[in-house]
Amino acid sequence: MMKSFDRKDRDGTVIATCSTPLTKKSTGNGIPLLKKGAINLYMNMPCPLKVVVKMVIGEFAERYNSSHTVPIYSPMLLDGDSKGIEGELKAAESEEEIPEIMIAAGLHTVLSKGFKKRFIDSGIYTGITSEAALGKMPDAYKKIATENNIGIFSIGQWSIVCDLSLKTAVPYPHRWTDLVNPRYKDLITVHGYNGKASIAALLLVLREQLGKNAVIDFAGNIRNVWHFAEVLKRLDSSEPRRTPFNLLPNAATVQMPSKKQAAILEFEDGPVLAPMLMYVKTSRMEECRPLVNFLHSATIRHALRRGDFFLADEFDWSQPFSYPSWEYLMNNDYEELVAELDVELKKGLGPDVFRT
Repeated sequence: MMKSFDRKDRDGTVIATCSTPLTKKSTGNGIPLLKKGAINLYMNMPCPLKVVVKMVIGEFAERYNSSHTVPIYSPMLLDGDSKGIEGELKAAESEEEIPEIMIAAGLHTVLSKGFKKRFIDSGIYTGITSEAALGKMPDAYKKIATENNIGIFSIGQWSIVCDLSLKTAVPYPHRWTDLVNPRYKDLITVHGYNGKASIAALLLVLREQLGKNAVIDFAGNIRNVWHFAEVLKRLDSSEPRRTPFNLLPNAATVQMPSKKQAAILEFEDGPVLAPMLMYVKTSRMEECRPLVNFLHSATIRHALRRGDFFLADEFDWSQPFSYPSWEYLMNNDYEELVAELDVELKKGLGPDVFRT
C-alpha cells in the first residue's frame, strides 16, 4: 500500500547571539558545549529540522534570558559542531561536564556503555517521558521507559520511498525483512553521508529477526548510499543509477516536491522508528522546569511536525511499527553494536555505492 506525500512549507530564519564568556572546552568549530552558570541545553536534531527548531528555541531563550539571572545556553544556537559535541559528551566523567538538558536524535552517545553507566544508570540524568505519553504507550514500552530510565521525547520514522517513474519486474516488498531477498539486488538506495550508511535501526531489526548474515545479504542489494538530498533530487529524473526503492527518514520525505512521481510504501510491520530521547539533570530538575515545559509546548509540537516528528504523547502507539527490542539495546553497548553493523554492511556493499 502506498500513500502520497504531504508537502509542507519551510522557512530559513536563523539566529545566533551570544557574547558572554564561555567555558574553555569547545566543539570542533570553537563553540563550547557548556557555559558556566547557565542552563545548558544540547539538542541533536536531524538536518531537516535544525533551522526551525533553532529558531523557536532561540526565541524562547531570548525571552527567558531577558527576565532570569541564570540564562539558557545552547551551542545549537551558535552552530556548534555536533561531532565535536558528541566527543565532549562521551569523554565526560562528572556531572559538571554534561548539559542540564540533553535531547538526542541518535542513540550512539546516550546508550554507549560508559556514558549510560556514568550518567543514566547512576541517576545523574533522569529520562523524561511525559505522563501523557506513558498513558498512551503499550505496557511493554511504558515498562521499558520507567524501569530503565529512558526518556522518550519524540518519534520520527523511516520509510521506503518508491520512484514511480521506474518500472520494475519484481513485486513490491511487504515487510522490512523482504529487502534481504536477492530479487532486490541493485534496486535499493539508502540515506548516508561521509562514507557511512545511516540505517542502524533497520540493520538491528534485520539482524535480530533474521540472524547475523542478514546485514551482509541486505548490503548486497544496495545500489547507492546517498545523502537524502541527493536521493530527493534524483527521484523521477534522468539519473541512470536511481533505484525504485529508497530508504529515507520522514524528516526528509516531507521536503519532496509534489510534482515528483513518488510515494511512500507502507509495510505490514510499519515504519522503522527514529526516537529522540530526553534527559534532565536530576539535581537541577526544578530549575530546568520552564524549559522542559516549553519543549513539550504547542510551539515545539508544530516545529517537530514540519519534519514529520511527533511528541511521544501524540504518536499513534497502536499502529504497527518496527524497532529493535529495547531489552537487546539495554544489554549491549549501542556504540559497539553500530560499529559491528558497519563492518558487516561494508562486507556486502558494492565498490561504488558511495559514488555520486
